[in-house]
Amino acid sequence: MKLWIESAHQGLLKAGGEVCGDVVRIFTTEEHFFAILASSPRDKETGAQAARIADGAADILARGMPLDAVVEAVLPTLPGGEYAPFSILQVWEGGRAHLLECDAPPLFLTREGQLVLLPVLEDEWHGRLVRQCQFHLQAGDHVAMVSEGYIRARGWRARSGDRPERWGWRDVATAIRRWTDTGCDAEQLLGALIRTYHRLAGEECAFTAFRTGCEPAEGASGRDVTVIAMYVRPERTATIWSGPPADPARDAAALEKLMAEPGTRVICGDTTAQIAARLLGADLKLEPRPASGWAEVPPVSHLEGVDLVTEGLVTLSIARERMAGAQRVRDLPRGEDGATCLARVLLSADTIHLIVGLAVNPATLPQPLPGREGGGAVADAAHTVPLRQAAVDELARDLQARGKLVSVEYL
Repeated sequence: MKLWIESAHQGLLKAGGEVCGDVVRIFTTEEHFFAILASSPRDKETGAQAARIADGAADILARGMPLDAVVEAVLPTLPGGEYAPFSILQVWEGGRAHLLECDAPPLFLTREGQLVLLPVLEDEWHGRLVRQCQFHLQAGDHVAMVSEGYIRARGWRARSGDRPERWGWRDVATAIRRWTDTGCDAEQLLGALIRTYHRLAGEECAFTAFRTGCEPAEGASGRDVTVIAMYVRPERTATIWSGPPADPARDAAALEKLMAEPGTRVICGDTTAQIAARLLGADLKLEPRPASGWAEVPPVSHLEGVDLVTEGLVTLSIARERMAGAQRVRDLPRGEDGATCLARVLLSADTIHLIVGLAVNPATLPQPLPGREGGGAVADAAHTVPLRQAAVDELARDLQARGKLVSVEYL
């Protein structure tokens, strides 16, 4: 079972701040997941130094170098005595993880409702305290990284009338253990962390002061606050086949690639669906026409062994529009039309493989530019890009911008 690290993060500006001094970099490759959280020194007004640390670390890790290389490259560049904490979590396929923390709050990990204390080794590198740990993550684990501002806030009172106390690491750990016992995802864990911070630290006014002009709340930490919440779960995959291959002899190969998908299988395109039905020896059944008609989205069909069968270009285009207004699956419309169903598949999946047939169809070639001779569709494949290919390329870019792993195979 391949694991996926679902993540969500949010930053809160201190009272009067305009630029967050904390910087987050999160990215996923075929082999690794990386989460980087860096903070600027307390007296700096911008996150410039934190950005240099985070971007430098991301560049080193993207080149396949180990975390030790980050320490050796970053620490010597920091001015002596300047406090600039950062944390890096690297996870390999299979759940093997490596944590590195430099002057930063410890990572939180809960498993099956219990807080896990990691076997961290401490060492001094270039005059700074560096903690490292190698461990394994498993499905169902919850992980959180927070900046120093989160655990240094004052304002929490154990009992009415008590002086404000610090909302410290143990308090955060206890709260996270309780929240994650509900089986929440990364977004829900993040929301719980942010809401609890506002409620217990008394910081809500302080973090809106620069917009509203109100006075900072008593107990404001004077530090920006950033939280990264993570949830470990099985990876969700989807394969989408759209368009017949340029060579009909490769129809069976395209279908074989689709049916090898262990997750969600989708066909976009009427002709493509007919080819699949013929090769499978199965019936392709069009959904019954609703009393109000199909409106803007063409109907879906049903084919045994395939989870979703839709029309091609129109449905792809509308699905992109649906996703443009949604951050997550629950933000999509509640309809069951083909475009909404396709958008749900795309937003739910972590890894998406697109199989795109390049058979020349006059209806899927761009129209000639104004002033060109010949009123029909352009058929010179050497100088044009079929509309299907262009639509899939745009879709792939949209999905990659959302942090999904996307591969496109043309046939």
